[in-house]
Amino acid sequence: MGAEPDVTGAWGGQLTPGRRALGQLGAVWMLGSALLTTAIPALAPLLFVGWGAVLVGLLVVVVLGVGLLRLIARSTASVTVLGTRPGLWALLVLVGGLALARLAWRWTDEVGLGVSSDGTLTLLLGGVPYVLVAGLLLRGWRPRLAAGLALVGLLGLGLVALARSGPDEVTERLRYATQDRRTAYVVEVPGYSPVDPAYGGALGGGEFAPADLAAVPPARHVNVIAGPVVGDGRGECGQPHLDSAPTVESCATEPGGAVYLRGVVEHGYQVTRGDRGVVVLGSLAVDRDLLRRATRTLRPATAVDLPTEERPADLFVVDLPGYRAQPLGIPPGVGYAPADHTGGAASVRVALHVTFAGQDLCFQATCTPEGAGLTYVRREDSHAYVLRRGDVDVGVTGGVSVDRSLLRDAALAARPASEDELLRALPPPPDRDLLDRLRAWLQTGT
Repeated sequence: MGAEPDVTGAWGGQLTPGRRALGQLGAVWMLGSALLTTAIPALAPLLFVGWGAVLVGLLVVVVLGVGLLRLIARSTASVTVLGTRPGLWALLVLVGGLALARLAWRWTDEVGLGVSSDGTLTLLLGGVPYVLVAGLLLRGWRPRLAAGLALVGLLGLGLVALARSGPDEVTERLRYATQDRRTAYVVEVPGYSPVDPAYGGALGGGEFAPADLAAVPPARHVNVIAGPVVGDGRGECGQPHLDSAPTVESCATEPGGAVYLRGVVEHGYQVTRGDRGVVVLGSLAVDRDLLRRATRTLRPATAVDLPTEERPADLFVVDLPGYRAQPLGIPPGVGYAPADHTGGAASVRVALHVTFAGQDLCFQATCTPEGAGLTYVRREDSHAYVLRRGDVDVGVTGGVSVDRSLLRDAALAARPASEDELLRALPPPPDRDLLDRLRAWLQTGT
């Protein structure tokens, strides 16, 4: 078979198929650049008129674009596989070009090229997506292969640029979590499990609780609450009903009129003082005899008993050796907790905390430097070891019942979290679009 003869078309003159193909692609490029740089941006002011005006304007652009593309297709029918269907060719070039242009513009913005904000670059490159689609529809495998390779090559370069653009995935997750990477430390504490298991296993970056629940000492507290008597009814042991009656499983009246009450989590005594009923309730870990002796010392509170209360009206206090009193909120009353801060989960808690250097570690505390940047910090209700590491202080704090050597070893063992550990522990930001998820996958493989 011989070479395809020269043809004469609407463009005028004698054109070879190659020149006709170049003429088609050139016309598509000019029309694509015009659509992107003139017609579509011109719709933006119509937003002030209303969405109806925008839709009408968009329809005009689409009809105009399809019409002009159809004219190009009819004028160059011999060089496209859809020469007999110019309308379909026009729709494919318009829709495919718009989709590729939208992706390319977002892509170039993400990698920092800023094509969409540069009028000259937009004018030069705006028609390229439409040209690629038109190239895939040319006759002959060579031009289609060239267009396909160009498209694949551009996509490949885009993937490489996207993977290297913007913040890395770990930085992005840290930013979403409002955490500075310099303070992202982890540690394993022997005998403890992290409250937040996000890092996996025994590794944690915050609070820790004893792995053996039996190692948590029972909480000891006592509450003294007064309330009005409700109605004329009496309980099983003759005690009047109170406005805030405790849940009782059993009761017993003791000599002197005090009624012993036992519930699921508390026990104690109820007595009457004038028109008020008063309960002295403690957690089940508090000895019953201690509660009985305390109830016998019940008296109205004064400002001496509660220095933080100017006029402690309708509050009652008791004598509880080894306990410290403080006002309660709702219901109003007086609460007592061990003065030595023993008992309960707080006394055996452990927490890793990292702060930037420069804060006063010894504020309301006693500090004992041990050399090499390590400091032992003692407070009333806790103690800690703090290690200076560059521009951060890495501290491990424990309740009063935590062994001092355990805190020291943990502070020395704490280390910066690895990238894999941070990716495992930190959630990705929400509402990510396709390019954000693709970049995360390219950077981390997940």
